[in-house]
Amino acid sequence: MKGKMIFIDIIYEKMIIKLPKIVNGNVIYSENVSDLVKLFYPNDVEVHIPKFTSEDVSQIKEAKQEMNKELSELTVSNIAGFLNDVGNGWLEYRWKGRRLASRYSPYVTQFSDIVTEADFKTMGDFLIQRFHIYDQLEAELGNERIMDEWIPRQMCHVRAFPRGLCLHYLVGNLPIAAIYSIIRGIMTKNITVAKLPSRDPISSLGFLLSIIETDPNHPISRSLSAGYWDHKDSIGQDVIDMSDVVCAWGGYNAMSSIKKMVPPNIPFIEYGPKWSCSVIDLDKCDNDAAAYRVIEDSCFYDQEACFNTQRVYVRGNMTEFIKRLIYHFRWFSEHVPYCANNIDISATRNLAIKEAQYVGCKVIYEKDWAIIVAKHEEKNNITHPFNRTLIIHPVDDFNEVTPYLDKDNQSMSVYPWELTNIYRDTWAPAGVCRFVELGWSRMFRSGFTHDGEYKLQQMVRIVCIERPWTDRGKYYGLRKNLEEHWFKELHPGMRKIIDERNAKEDRGEI
Repeated sequence: MKGKMIFIDIIYEKMIIKLPKIVNGNVIYSENVSDLVKLFYPNDVEVHIPKFTSEDVSQIKEAKQEMNKELSELTVSNIAGFLNDVGNGWLEYRWKGRRLASRYSPYVTQFSDIVTEADFKTMGDFLIQRFHIYDQLEAELGNERIMDEWIPRQMCHVRAFPRGLCLHYLVGNLPIAAIYSIIRGIMTKNITVAKLPSRDPISSLGFLLSIIETDPNHPISRSLSAGYWDHKDSIGQDVIDMSDVVCAWGGYNAMSSIKKMVPPNIPFIEYGPKWSCSVIDLDKCDNDAAAYRVIEDSCFYDQEACFNTQRVYVRGNMTEFIKRLIYHFRWFSEHVPYCANNIDISATRNLAIKEAQYVGCKVIYEKDWAIIVAKHEEKNNITHPFNRTLIIHPVDDFNEVTPYLDKDNQSMSVYPWELTNIYRDTWAPAGVCRFVELGWSRMFRSGFTHDGEYKLQQMVRIVCIERPWTDRGKYYGLRKNLEEHWFKELHPGMRKIIDERNAKEDRGEI
């Protein structure tokens, strides 16, 4: 069944959300129970989606060569213009895919609809401002036209070409990241195959459906495929084997299992587990401003994003600061409700609270949030439970922050900003990948690195054309006869040097 409108069944208070899979831009539904994968969520919510099959893989393989050709003929201007059309319809709720995502993603993510809608608006704004595509390419690949033209670079000309087919293992705890991953594959002219995440198959699928709705005959629309398969399903290996690059988001176990499946010579772009922190000097900033800024950095996405603050290193008197934290925690929870009611999530936070109390830490908490003031000797020993929990580490000197940092640290938000200029060359070697002003962790700026890398580079091949040797350039000595081979010039002198060295070694002189 193709092209049927997405629909919802409400049966005895149970909500069943029926989704399609996408194969080469074709939207495919099924009502055959044996063809469906069923995903289960709290509050009696189910998602039904057709299984991704070996036949789907064969169809993608069959279309791959022609699809690569069509995508490679697009210019960046073509791509940015098409995505602009997608973004306009997305922001205006013209696409059924957008309405699907906005209405139903909160049911599966258990984020407040304020959180998911903010993400969707951010991505719409990104798409309609075409310069973002150009800025991203320039920042990560060195030139905004490198996907279209041969660019002079030293004694070469270079150009970026798509890898071919990019398999995206999408993340479900961050709607904006899944959509962003898809956009990065499109802007580099790669075919997209999206493995939908069980945590949130709706947000990314809604975006893909919106692209197809914009123009189903556009090469970008016809290059899209998406579905869900269990990590134990052999179809996952089949999809990996036909891929030219694999981009994966997720936790430690997920990254480890996927990485083992990727063969040599296939780039593996890893967005693995990281943690972030904040540094605050209360003696040099407004306590109230510091409190609401750190709440913004920690609470959005319920602390599930890598760039969400988990730990705060604070110098100064914290009595008033904690009062302001409590006030802003309550305000945030009132206006952006904590929606998760998973018993495992609650148990994890309760365990962390009990652990902190047991070792003598000061703990303040309510239903939707918690503050743990760690002792100096605790370092990072308390397991962080996420779920709007701040672990505060009092410090007397900001050099004390350095031992807390490690290779898994991602973002550090700082307040006041002047601290960055003083300590960046100490904290960066210790592990920090990104410095940002406190309160702005979720708003990445043009030119940012992700986990210390420009990962877009792995989604393309950089091909070079070296200039002919008639162009000697500024570094190479002139040769009278360009047809004179090197070994004719060097052989006699080089043989003498080698023979003399060997003789000295034989005599024991060297």
